[in-house]
Amino acid sequence: MTVTKVAQAGLSLTEAFSGVLQTNANFVDQVIFGPAVDGRAWNGLWNKASVFSSLMLATIEDEGSNTEINIWDLTQQSAGSPSTTVLATVDLSAAATPTAIAACMGYLIVSSEDGIAIIDPHSGAWAERTTGWPRTLSSSTAPALTNNDVVSVCAGLSDQPAYDPRTGGPFPTFGLVYGTGADCSAIIKDDGTSYDQAGTVGGKGCAIFNGFFVYPDTAAGRMKRNGLPISTITADDWAENDMGQPGSYPEILGSDQQISFSSTLGALCDANGLSLVSGLNQVKSAIQGIGMSALINRTYNTGYLPVDIRGAWLANSNTVDRSYKGNTLTNNGTVPTAAVASGAELTAYGVFSGSNNLTRASDGDWDAIGTGTLYESIWFNSTGPSTTEYLFSISNSAQNIRMEMRLNGTDTLNLIVQGATAYSSFDTGFDVSDSVWHKADFVHVSSTERYMYIDGVEVGSATTDTGSITSSGNLPLGIGVFGGNGSSGPATTTKLALARLSATAPTATQIRQMYDAEKGMFVASAECLLQSGSTDAVLDVNVDPLTGKVLVTQTDAITVFDGLVVDSKPTVNSGSSEKGKLWGDLRSEQNSANAYVTAPATDQRQVNEMVRGLASELPKGVDLSKAKAWCVTNSDSTIRASYNVRSITDNGAGDYEVNWGIPFKSNSYCVVATSGNPANGGSHNIISNGGSATKVKLYCTNSAGNPADTPVCVVAFGELENE
Repeated sequence: MTVTKVAQAGLSLTEAFSGVLQTNANFVDQVIFGPAVDGRAWNGLWNKASVFSSLMLATIEDEGSNTEINIWDLTQQSAGSPSTTVLATVDLSAAATPTAIAACMGYLIVSSEDGIAIIDPHSGAWAERTTGWPRTLSSSTAPALTNNDVVSVCAGLSDQPAYDPRTGGPFPTFGLVYGTGADCSAIIKDDGTSYDQAGTVGGKGCAIFNGFFVYPDTAAGRMKRNGLPISTITADDWAENDMGQPGSYPEILGSDQQISFSSTLGALCDANGLSLVSGLNQVKSAIQGIGMSALINRTYNTGYLPVDIRGAWLANSNTVDRSYKGNTLTNNGTVPTAAVASGAELTAYGVFSGSNNLTRASDGDWDAIGTGTLYESIWFNSTGPSTTEYLFSISNSAQNIRMEMRLNGTDTLNLIVQGATAYSSFDTGFDVSDSVWHKADFVHVSSTERYMYIDGVEVGSATTDTGSITSSGNLPLGIGVFGGNGSSGPATTTKLALARLSATAPTATQIRQMYDAEKGMFVASAECLLQSGSTDAVLDVNVDPLTGKVLVTQTDAITVFDGLVVDSKPTVNSGSSEKGKLWGDLRSEQNSANAYVTAPATDQRQVNEMVRGLASELPKGVDLSKAKAWCVTNSDSTIRASYNVRSITDNGAGDYEVNWGIPFKSNSYCVVATSGNPANGGSHNIISNGGSATKVKLYCTNSAGNPADTPVCVVAFGELENE
């Protein structure tokens, strides 16, 4: 047990606390919930002494012939230990075998072999609700469940939630997964209706997020969602979309054990390991709901794979394709290997030579793209080539049909597409051979649209109509070498890792998200794999709604991932791990011996109130005291000091472009620019001449209306794309 006191001038903080809530080997599941999680008070109340608090933990126990639900106050502690006095205990006498629990707006839903039970405090005390709506349901109630065998439940808000007079907030929607019978799942809507989806499943996880219901499919490890938002479901057997599946795309390792979702990130697990899905589609339409996925076990971490993946290489193997496509590379000679950084778990490959490199014969996965989409991505670290070095090459021997990423002898990255119609080439224009790991992304959207990114930021584009890049059977692939012959242009000064090929074009936002999630894998001592000493099986996952970190529970390891790297590895409190939940720095643990909680040194009530306030539906505005980008320049457009400004382009005649490091969410943001140089006839005028989320265009004139010097100071306010 650990006790830490923190003192800060003018601020009273509670002790950090950790300890056992209850010693009990019969815990089945748990959920962190409360007004802090929902972001609003229930029925105008923030807390009500002895009934509920702002942040709570609900646990369910299998007592043999019944289910016991305990509600614990996570804001209470004494002498460095969590309060072991429960706020309430509710027994479900008919539920002999509980399976799961979820919560939203004070309503707890508990599943068992007897259907689902609803428990809430909204009538003044915690109790099972058997009348009104929502209420306990089974196969003999109205509405009726298909059968009473329910193995998983979830709770959340639909895209258009109804008003709940009990709480003064939105009415929750519930979802469930059946263990047997003709239906695989059901959704219980806020209007008092319930609809079933046909199919039989072995999976257990389900979730409601962004107005959609996510649930396991008939096929092992497969995950689906309703094709249109929850509000549109008015009958059984609604239209579905694939959200993830093993052995196809969008690819995941599996989801049979558990799933957890926030607004933009999902975590899925089963015996094969952990899958993270990001770039989740929030558009309410019948299209794929997943942007990219990462597959993680004790051996490899693929990085993020855009949907229609065609190859995922250099993920702790010099030849194995970690995608379901199985496009194994040929290891010509001996390609050197080493950690990407001292003590890191990810492996780097190279340097290469004309006889030591990686190739693959032409394949229908990339040699018949035509005028469609093809995407290449790779991490590279170069000390500086003296001539052309190929990083990722798909080309025929004559080089008249190709798509290539290569370093020039001038240390710039060059991207080339040559199709049946024309040749298109562009490069970074700046040195990337600095012995630092960089991520290169080449997005060929179509024959007339392509983009280049370095470290998540767009650095070039082209619209030349290249025509078709199809040449069936004639486009071999090379990594660290020219693909056309497997020997020319070896990357003799460059190491490579995480090469990916896809027929899906990631958006600029997804490119940024991939870079941000993966960059931590390339630093000293970085861990990016599952941390169990014995198994790939993951028992439970939980996405923290505050930080986006993911808590991963294995029988002998607890791991917190931030992006695709390990953030921390809490010690298993006792016995074997079973479940875990995160709420910021607060973590609850369920193991084979007890329920355990660890909380940070902070005033939890104060934090909860802040979070509730931020999440309330009050009007929100931009805080103009905090600029999101700024720069101070010299008269020749060189940057003297800056924040989130990548470069300034001088187009001549007083025309300038300020390029942002991290783009804004849209082109609707505020820019203030000034010039302190009155040369050329007096004070300067600076007006915006257009722009986009990635840059702003400024036009500078003097008092006579003539082109003037560069702006001296530029400040921008707004919302960045990653906020």
